[in-house]
Amino acid sequence: MRSSPEPGPEAEPARTPPLPLTWPAALFGLIFGVAMTYAPYEFHAPSFRPLYPYVRAMGLAYLASSVVLLATLLYTHAPRWLDVLGRVSFGAVTGLYWWVLNVRTGSLTGAILYPLLLAGLALETSPAWRRREVFRGVVALTALCFGLILLGAHQHLPTVFYAALSPLAVPMGLVFLVGGAGLLAPASTRWPWLPRVHFGLLAVGFFLMAWGLGRSGAGPAACIYLILTLTCAILAAGLRPRAPRTVAFKLLRGLAFAGLVPLLALGGFGAWLAQRAIERQVRDDTVRAAAGEADFLVRYLDDARESLQLLLESPGFRNALASRDSKLLELYLRNLPAQARAFDAALAVDKEGVGLATSYGHQQPGSFAHRDYYAGVLSTGAPYVSRPYVSQLGLPHVAVALPFKQDGKLEGMLVGLLSLERLSAAVTPAAQRFRVQVLDRRGLLLLRDTQPGAPLLSEAQLPSALRLHLTNIDEGVVETFDAEDRHILLAADAPVPGTEWSVVVTQDLGVAYRAITRTSAAFIAMLAVGVLLTLALSQFVARDLMRRLDTLVEATAAIARGELSRRVPEDDEDELGGLCRGFNEMASRTEAAQGELREAVRLREEFLSVASHELRTPLTPLKGFAALTLNRMEKGGDFPERERTLKALRSMARQTDRLTRLVDDLLDTSRIQAGRFELERARVDLVPLVREVIERFELRGDEGLRFFFESPQEPVEGVWDGPRLEQVVTNLLSNAVRYSPQGGTVRVGFHITPESVELLVRDEGIGIPPESLASLFQPFARASNATSRHFGGLGLGLFICREIVQRHGGTIWAESPGAQQGSCFHVRLPREAPAVAPTAAVG
Repeated sequence: MRSSPEPGPEAEPARTPPLPLTWPAALFGLIFGVAMTYAPYEFHAPSFRPLYPYVRAMGLAYLASSVVLLATLLYTHAPRWLDVLGRVSFGAVTGLYWWVLNVRTGSLTGAILYPLLLAGLALETSPAWRRREVFRGVVALTALCFGLILLGAHQHLPTVFYAALSPLAVPMGLVFLVGGAGLLAPASTRWPWLPRVHFGLLAVGFFLMAWGLGRSGAGPAACIYLILTLTCAILAAGLRPRAPRTVAFKLLRGLAFAGLVPLLALGGFGAWLAQRAIERQVRDDTVRAAAGEADFLVRYLDDARESLQLLLESPGFRNALASRDSKLLELYLRNLPAQARAFDAALAVDKEGVGLATSYGHQQPGSFAHRDYYAGVLSTGAPYVSRPYVSQLGLPHVAVALPFKQDGKLEGMLVGLLSLERLSAAVTPAAQRFRVQVLDRRGLLLLRDTQPGAPLLSEAQLPSALRLHLTNIDEGVVETFDAEDRHILLAADAPVPGTEWSVVVTQDLGVAYRAITRTSAAFIAMLAVGVLLTLALSQFVARDLMRRLDTLVEATAAIARGELSRRVPEDDEDELGGLCRGFNEMASRTEAAQGELREAVRLREEFLSVASHELRTPLTPLKGFAALTLNRMEKGGDFPERERTLKALRSMARQTDRLTRLVDDLLDTSRIQAGRFELERARVDLVPLVREVIERFELRGDEGLRFFFESPQEPVEGVWDGPRLEQVVTNLLSNAVRYSPQGGTVRVGFHITPESVELLVRDEGIGIPPESLASLFQPFARASNATSRHFGGLGLGLFICREIVQRHGGTIWAESPGAQQGSCFHVRLPREAPAVAPTAAVG
């Protein structure tokens, strides 16, 4: 009768499950997905230029994959293919983001972080790896790489980022190196608090990284470092958040997904429709602003021509021009800039292009035949607007020339120098919202620019897409990066009728679509509030359901404690009401069955007690008579049949001892099951106790066995029940003798520590099959090879040994290499009595 061991060394406490890397990754994807889907125009940094047309699609991919990752984390029984699909989708969009935003731009930190993140997510696809510290390894490797970069290659960091953190580069590098190396070192097995210190250091380092990137304008990159900061801080605080296993949490989880996913989908679609409408409005406003500015310029030129025409139609001016009276012409020309403030100066030119007079008083104005306005008026005989140029006043001007005719013949012309500086300073509705530029298409020279400090008459610095748009004289809106590749512009142009001019109005995309961003932010806030309200209301609605479930749980626990009279109210006629009725019926049947079982146990115990006492009654005189007879015959002389009679009497004595042990085992079993098995503790030395039991077996001598007792030099003392431990040693040696071959060896020894004593009984018998170890110490249980070979015994000895040892606060177990290879029984006992005596469960 051999038993399964209860393991010798005490079992280690269950480890807290590690924090999966999937949690921070899913949070990162959710934040990016919401931002890219609802506010795509905020991703207009130069580094995003290749991805800008696909920002919304990337946001949708991030949202979908993150929701799938969260679902597979919260629903552990989700299909494996769903988890793989979520990780592959997240990995694809993150890989694209990593390549464009980090590898192509040479960002060392991002080029290291994202591959490690994706590798960790790939490892966690396997359930075995998910139970390991994948997040810890990824963070440690990231920290080591960051530490080396900050200490030895900080010149490769972005200039603005390094400028913000340059005084802290060396301390940060050391923090990352110490934290990363500490998390990878095996010393944490000896000092469990040490990883928390390292996570705290890394939380500080990642926070500084997020702060530096935020200052440099890299908000998306700062986001992931903030998530790493939060996660490391949680682990440093010793928190390992775990989802509750309650029905309330499962209901809340289901409602959260049922509310969040449709709202995100519908919200994304609604935001897309709203953004499309606002986009159309913004684009229409931009086109109208360009057209309005062109109308303003037409009116501006018309007013200028009208001022010149009024002067030209003046009889005195016409007579002075016809008579070539320079002094009188000069008086008229000086009055023109004062009356028409758009002009800086005016001049009169004859039909040969020779200047007759100017408003700025030159004695000899010289020839103006080289000016294009002279050729234009001469060839067409109509008013003409010249190309822009720097006049003799050293200022940027555009000449407006009107022909002077007498009798249908061209006799000269009146020229007004239109001030481009005053034109740029003019306030228009478009200039209040947009940057307005007026260009001469013949050389893309800048005639008007509402941006302060813009150099007039210089070649306009336009993006290539807008320059092509102007060349083709297309209409509509252009969305393009500016000439410096720093900002995305929304631009529209319009030609100015009657001129070679074009109006270009531009606006920063973030400013133009600020209304969309505000609308999206408001919608996201409303979405969050809506989900929270949904969860709060669902808890309120589900309160009755949870109350009834809690009642059932409490009643079930009461039944498990033995309160079989506990019942639950049967209030409603719904499924829970039916469950309550079924529970009450089950409890009633269980109570009745328990009553019958207790009665059967009482009858069994009574039978065992009566049977044991009835068996013991004839055994006592029979044993005494056999011993007395055997003693006299051994001392008497020889007589016929003496040896046969002695052999029979010795066999009678052995069978009587065996029957006595069986009766004692039955009585002990009855006491154990009835709860009347008590210990009487005193200070006991195990060495003489074990030696006495061994000598008793040696005196029998008919088994042909050898006993070796490895007796320690010092006493083996403890607070124990001596007779009961003697019973344990006797049962173990009896087992060893019973299952050992003739001439075998039984070894007994001790393993001693200051706190406990371990007794070992080793034999060379039939051994124990592996399949029998699990039930060896159960009542009436026997090993399969012992049963097949018809060895005697009821299977109660080891059960009683287990009860005695466990009530001492110790453990007992068996080991065997296999059948026919012997076995070894171990009994470990604490030297002192436990504070609360343990009560062993009845097997």
